[in-house]
Amino acid sequence: MSRKPRYYLLALIVSVAVGLGGAPAWSETEDALLRRLEAYLNGITTLSANFLQVNYDGSISEGTIAISRPGLMRIDYADPLQIEIISDGEWITYIDRELGQLSQAPLNGSHAELLVSNDLRFGEDVTVILVTREANIIEVTFARTENPEEGSMTLVFADNPLELRQWLVVDPLRQTTRVTLFDTRFGLALDPALFEAPPPFPESDK
Repeated sequence: MSRKPRYYLLALIVSVAVGLGGAPAWSETEDALLRRLEAYLNGITTLSANFLQVNYDGSISEGTIAISRPGLMRIDYADPLQIEIISDGEWITYIDRELGQLSQAPLNGSHAELLVSNDLRFGEDVTVILVTREANIIEVTFARTENPEEGSMTLVFADNPLELRQWLVVDPLRQTTRVTLFDTRFGLALDPALFEAPPPFPESDK
């Protein structure tokens, strides 16, 4: 199985055009909707969920994700992948236990930063490209204002009640990765040790 999925969730895993085609009339303005989504996202302190990831090549990965905002995230892929991705607030650490490899990249500027920020502002940090509403589903597509060439991210919410359900990331090559959350729990007390990256593997273990 390809080992590429470890990169997709983070590295891919952040003018408004309205796409309501055929949707019913909404009393809530688009600006009010975006402010409501901001308040919801910025109000999340911790999140724990199972996820299903569909990669651009059709391959599927599963695992668990934990977020403690601001800045902290841990992703554990299920077997047969032996991959962990950990954000400690400054760095994203990629760990491949099968290959005995560990590498790091800055959290700042990545799409992952948008998921763990506690002060996301649509129209400031990110430029909104498309907003769609249909039935009880809301989708917001955006790109980083400073680096739009890095690709775009779409957050998918259920409404009534509002809840983050899914995100899609389109990379600079126009390849799409979709992540769907299941059994999501909010407001849990998460052990800080979850977000501590291990030391580099000894050379003899590689």
